[in-house]
Amino acid sequence: MLLYNLKMAWWNTALSPAARSASTKANTETYATICEHIKKLITELSCDLIAICEVSTEDVAYINTYLNRHLTNLKVLDLTCNIGLTRFDIAVIYNYEKIHLNHKHYLSKPLTGSTVKAAQLVEIVNLDDNKTIQLFLCHWASRLRGDGEKRRQSAATIVYSSALDFMNENKDVIVMGDFNDNPYDESILNNLNATRCHDAVRKYPNEYFYNPFWRTVVSDKKYNHLSDNDTFRSGTHKYKQFQGTIWHSYDQIMFSGSFLGSGSWHLNEQSTKVIDEVGFINDFENKKNLIDHLPVMCEITRP
Repeated sequence: MLLYNLKMAWWNTALSPAARSASTKANTETYATICEHIKKLITELSCDLIAICEVSTEDVAYINTYLNRHLTNLKVLDLTCNIGLTRFDIAVIYNYEKIHLNHKHYLSKPLTGSTVKAAQLVEIVNLDDNKTIQLFLCHWASRLRGDGEKRRQSAATIVYSSALDFMNENKDVIVMGDFNDNPYDESILNNLNATRCHDAVRKYPNEYFYNPFWRTVVSDKKYNHLSDNDTFRSGTHKYKQFQGTIWHSYDQIMFSGSFLGSGSWHLNEQSTKVIDEVGFINDFENKKNLIDHLPVMCEITRP
């Protein structure tokens, strides 16, 4: 039986970080790299929605022009905006023949003189039946900030409180982003209540998120004596050692319990993964290239 599906992706492009101290990496060469990869997500992996972060208003305009020139049926929702002394750095590309997006509001709060950016909340309207999905798009505080952990936990609490209102009404909720925390860290596991346990989520579908990206914490490769020169990649980001860990699963997509059997949509875990196609991996491993995060994607289906 053929299933109706939606495929969605998240990617930290590294073009224009939100931090005021960071300079943009946007230029003709980097734009070409990022746009070509976005095009691949659409044409080769059939993504209907792609959320990107670390982009500026100017970056979004350039990407929009490129996509309009090379592809059809696409719209770009620019969610970049200044907030306090920082800014939201997110945009969404989507197939307007399958879905419509409504930007509802952003979630933030002041904390010790600055602003916690928790999420941009977007409503996905499926044009096939007008059913909606609440989508929280997150790019949380860096681990390079001294107060980053407190900010990430605060952001998670804000998102969970808002999401819980929808979940208690049996609405479908997805949370995706670059969280700068792994699935086992406090912000994701306890503040956002996102677990690896299917059965717990199925038993309490209005309380827990299911996080399929726990699977990415450990490498798919298994060591043996022929593996001396192998890289045991896991997750989406490679950075300096934090408590014995070099690889990190910072980019994740999490699902309300309705996607595990109690709603009309079903998560397809076979197509929910870190995107590790050769083109992405080659640029990711090239130290001269700006790309430092691999994209993640998911698929939801409906009979």
